[in-house]
Amino acid sequence: MEVANINIHLNGSNKTTGSPAHCDDLCEKILVTLYSLVLLGGTAGTVMMSLVLFQRKSQSVITVIIANIIVLHSILLVSLLFRLSYYFLAEWKFGWFTCRIISSMVYAHMYFTFFFYVAIVVIRLLIYFKKLRLQELKMCHAVALSVTIWLLGMLIFSLIFLFQYGTHMESSQHHCFQFYKELSHTSVVIVNYCMIGLIMATVLGLSLVQLVVITRLAKTLWPGLLSHQEFRAQINSFFFLVVIIVCFLPHHAFRVYFIQNYSQNETSQLILYNEICVAVTTLCCLDMLCFIRGVVH
Repeated sequence: MEVANINIHLNGSNKTTGSPAHCDDLCEKILVTLYSLVLLGGTAGTVMMSLVLFQRKSQSVITVIIANIIVLHSILLVSLLFRLSYYFLAEWKFGWFTCRIISSMVYAHMYFTFFFYVAIVVIRLLIYFKKLRLQELKMCHAVALSVTIWLLGMLIFSLIFLFQYGTHMESSQHHCFQFYKELSHTSVVIVNYCMIGLIMATVLGLSLVQLVVITRLAKTLWPGLLSHQEFRAQINSFFFLVVIIVCFLPHHAFRVYFIQNYSQNETSQLILYNEICVAVTTLCCLDMLCFIRGVVH
C-alpha cells in the first residue's frame, strides 16, 4: 500500500496557503472533475454490469471474478463521496480513523482490482497454452480463488493499515489526506518500492506474453478473427492489461520520482502531481462501461 495524499481546501476565492501541500484552483478542479466522473460513470457501469450478470445467471470463473471487481468498485465509489465532501466543505468531519480508512481505500481498491485483473489474464493464458481446460473450471474453483485473494489481500492490508498507514504522524480532526508525510520513514519507503516492483514486473511479463498470443492467433485465424471466441477472449484479456497500464502504471512510475525527490520543505508540485496520479487510478471504475457488451461470454 502506498502513502501519499494532499491537503486540499475549497473555500471559493479564500485559499489556505500556509501548507506546503496547498492545492491551487487548477489542482482542485482536476481532482473534483476526476472523482466526480468516476463516481457517476462508475456507478452507472457497476449497476449495468450487475444487471447483465443477474440476467445471464452465468456461473463461469470469469463471471465470478467480475462480480468481485464490481464489489470492489462499489466500495471505492462510496469512499469517493467522503473525499468529495472534504474537497467542497474544506474540512474533515468524520474523525481520524475514518480518514485513514477512506484514504487507504484508493490503494486497497487498486491492488485488489489489480490481482483480480491478473487472475483473469492468467486463467485465459493457461487455457490457451492448454495448461488448463475450461471444462475443468467449476463454480467452486472460482469461489476458492476469490476467497483466497480476499483473505490474503485483507491480511496484508490489515497489517499495513495497523502498523504502517497513518501511524507515524499526529492525528488531525479537521484535515485529511496528508499521509505523504510518512515517506520520511524507511519502512514506508520499502513497502512502496516493493509494490512498485511487483506491479511493474507483473504487467511487463503478462503484456509480452499476451501480445505473443494475440499475434499467433491473428496469423492462424486471419481473416475471420472476430468470429472466433478464442481470439475475442484474448483481446478482452489484453483490455484488462490496458486498463492497468493506463490507470495504475502512471501512479507507480511517478511514485519512484516522488519518493526520490520528496522533501518536507518543497512538496507542493510533487504532491500535486502525485495526487492527480492517485485520482487517475480510480478511473479503472469505468471499465464496466467499456466491456459490458462483451467481457462475459
